[in-house]
Amino acid sequence: MNLDLSPPSVGLNKDALARLGASIQADIDSGRHFGASILVARHGQVAYQATFGMVAPGRAPSGDDRYLLMSMSKAYTATLVLKAIDEGRFGLDTRIADLVPGFGALGKQRATVRQLLAHTAGLPFGLVPPPLGLDKVGNLAVKTAAMCALPAAYSPGTKCIYTSGLGYDLLGQILVNTDSKKRGFNRIAQEDLFTPLGMADSSFACSIDDPRRVPVSFTEANVGPTTPMLLRLFNEFLDADAEMPSGNAFSTIKDVFRFTEVFRGRGTAHGQRVLSPVLFDYARQDHAPGLINDATAFEVEERGLNDFAAHFTLLGGYMRGSGHILNATGHTASPQSIAAVGGASTAWMIDPERDLTVIFLSAGFIEGLRHIERVQRINDLALAAVEA
Repeated sequence: MNLDLSPPSVGLNKDALARLGASIQADIDSGRHFGASILVARHGQVAYQATFGMVAPGRAPSGDDRYLLMSMSKAYTATLVLKAIDEGRFGLDTRIADLVPGFGALGKQRATVRQLLAHTAGLPFGLVPPPLGLDKVGNLAVKTAAMCALPAAYSPGTKCIYTSGLGYDLLGQILVNTDSKKRGFNRIAQEDLFTPLGMADSSFACSIDDPRRVPVSFTEANVGPTTPMLLRLFNEFLDADAEMPSGNAFSTIKDVFRFTEVFRGRGTAHGQRVLSPVLFDYARQDHAPGLINDATAFEVEERGLNDFAAHFTLLGGYMRGSGHILNATGHTASPQSIAAVGGASTAWMIDPERDLTVIFLSAGFIEGLRHIERVQRINDLALAAVEA
């Protein structure tokens, strides 16, 4: 599917957008992934939308597909946390120990909500805290108890280690603990975020049997030692009852666009004031300045790459900042651009200077920094379409 939505009317070059589509198709043809959906919008108007390849054997992609967003889910959770801060339930500098009983021990006493949002709270990399197995990935209460028993991996605020699961799962537990209605996390997200924004096809957790669910998959070129474990994790353990605020949201590309409009509007869209503009502006800044994302240290060393600068916002993703660096927003994005990335398969980017939004959802995992490199290339190609 390739929809011609008159990109010249919003100042986008059709030939450049065609090159963007050709690049995605080339990745599929070379066996890097199976299929994809992309949406490019300017000034809030969708100017280019296309699908490529297959999302499952014999199944072409459609606009109704529900993708597992992976860590793009963190943007949803971060929004709910910031909304709670706007409401006065707690603050950015509130200590986690004051919100999660039992957490304030073993070097974690000073860790704060802001540090959790920016991946600087002293927690290690991982989907589940040791000694839990991956079968507990969807049990938020059990994961929280295990995190309370963990020693700090480093002194909070001194380093940055992207916590793929732990930090944002703990933020979800904080929302549960401070909720006056005593709701579970998945229900909080549904009632306080998805329903007000008209995101009818979004949820945290999804039935494995949902025919619109896009299964996690790997092309032959990307199969590795951990592939069987990851397939079981994402296609079996993340079922309709799983609570994983860090990575278990499902959405269509249309719903992701409805959400990104909130960030493009500095906290307001679709007649809903989700966040105050002042808190959004503060949250979009770099809250890990000068720090390296140490979670990528092994891959950086193995591949001979430059260190991966953290540049984490409080919005569940990254900001561009300055310098010629690997960054999910793209080399050519303006300094205040922001992005969220779902490990191996998904991403969105908003460039406020160009008023450009790019959303990419794919089938077929590309793990590690290679996915960041792919997203950077896609965003640069989309940015190249901007005429003025």
